[in-house]
Amino acid sequence: MTTPASGQATHTTIDPVRVRYIKLGTGGNWEKECAERGVIRFGFGSASSERFSLCRAHNWDDLQAAFLAESPENKGRATRFTNETRLFFEDQGSTLWLTFVGERLLWGFLTGAAPKPHADGEGVWRSVAGGWKSTDINGEPLTKDRLSGALTKLAAYRGTSCRVDVDQYVIRRINGKKMPEVERAVVATEAVKRSTKELLTLLGPRDFETLVDLVFTSSGWRRLGVVGKTQKTLDLDIELPTTGERAFVQVKTRTTGAEFEEYLAKFEENDLFDRMFYVYHSGHVPDEIRDGVTVIGPDKLAEMVFNAGLVSWLLRKVS
Repeated sequence: MTTPASGQATHTTIDPVRVRYIKLGTGGNWEKECAERGVIRFGFGSASSERFSLCRAHNWDDLQAAFLAESPENKGRATRFTNETRLFFEDQGSTLWLTFVGERLLWGFLTGAAPKPHADGEGVWRSVAGGWKSTDINGEPLTKDRLSGALTKLAAYRGTSCRVDVDQYVIRRINGKKMPEVERAVVATEAVKRSTKELLTLLGPRDFETLVDLVFTSSGWRRLGVVGKTQKTLDLDIELPTTGERAFVQVKTRTTGAEFEEYLAKFEENDLFDRMFYVYHSGHVPDEIRDGVTVIGPDKLAEMVFNAGLVSWLLRKVS
């Protein structure tokens, strides 16, 4: 059985002739089977002996007549059904097929093997070459939260299949490339984060403590104690109201691994706090994972400052 929705990098760019979206069954009832088997199922009564013979013979005029006989007043419906069926049966691997299963975008190309009637009599199926993929060619996940709404809106499409009008966008995304406008924004964002990291080193202890306080309160933590001064090993006493979790934040402009170990020992002796955050902008502390302890160095802190919208505050303080 084909591994469903492979997440492995392929590093092979795609260049399809066309891009089409397909819904896998009414209400998505074929999604699980198709993802696991690495196939596309197609309906429109294509498994019936009459229609299957017409499709295999590429007799599209007679197929359209059969659809029209079902609904004589709706010629447009007969034409659309015929065109969708033709594109599925005649595809020899040049069409990029897309579908959404849950939050994931799945994509793939059909093999050259001819369609076969499904065992349950509901339509036909064809194999996807190498199975469905759910990542770009570099292995990055293609989930709705990472994709443009112009593409994700297709998940609400009520028909069976349709042309994708943002074809160049999705091809670029699968090839691991972003639109030029996005690439420029990403480059600019990374430049701001690098500059933010450098600006942090210009803050004195009091301003640095204030910045860290603002970062945590913007993340939902509530300060219980006064910043600095009151206790030798306590700079911030904070609580997360949603869970009742209590933590202390030790803030250091410059520190060493040995100093960190001293504060770690004090935390381990204290049963008042659930967590400890150790925040600094200069020096070095081993970034190892310990239960209840989070080390936030200059790289991570610069990202948190950026995400909290505090870059302007930082600029005012160091200007």
